[in-house]
Amino acid sequence: MISDKITKSEFVIQVLERDVKNIYNAQLLIARQNIYIKGRALKKEKRGGALIGRKTGRLLESLENPDYVIAQRGDKFIVSSGIVKHMRFLDMKRLGNRKIYNRQLWGILYNNSLRDIRQGYGKELYDFVGDTLRNAFGTSQSASTPSAPSSSGNSGGNSFDGQKYAKAKGRT
Repeated sequence: MISDKITKSEFVIQVLERDVKNIYNAQLLIARQNIYIKGRALKKEKRGGALIGRKTGRLLESLENPDYVIAQRGDKFIVSSGIVKHMRFLDMKRLGNRKIYNRQLWGILYNNSLRDIRQGYGKELYDFVGDTLRNAFGTSQSASTPSAPSSSGNSGGNSFDGQKYAKAKGRT
């Protein structure tokens, strides 16, 4: 039997892994081509102006070869990442307001990761359990109708007709 905590932790790690990669990709697009990622849909928008200075190449190198670790301690998840120090200062207005660090980091984590973890886990778990049960019992049963046996002609009034029940509940 799969434990609830194992399934939940695997799901959270998958979401965080996906979005950390999205953060690095968004930062790399800004550094290379002045293309900015916006919103939950991650729409790309070209911004004018000069490209970020490439004096040493350390910024591009760190973005092309991401260095991050996702760890779990108890019920908490920690994402650690190695970045070039001056990347954080590129967000300052006097240095061009590049929106390469804070806007990308918190925008993607808050808009995508947090929502997917809050809302997606229930659906993911529901689908997983449903698929497991359908595989275990075969696919002959329809998922929309109850699997209880139907009996007609029981004079005790305890009869149950699955198709009538499903129709009454608006499932057919």
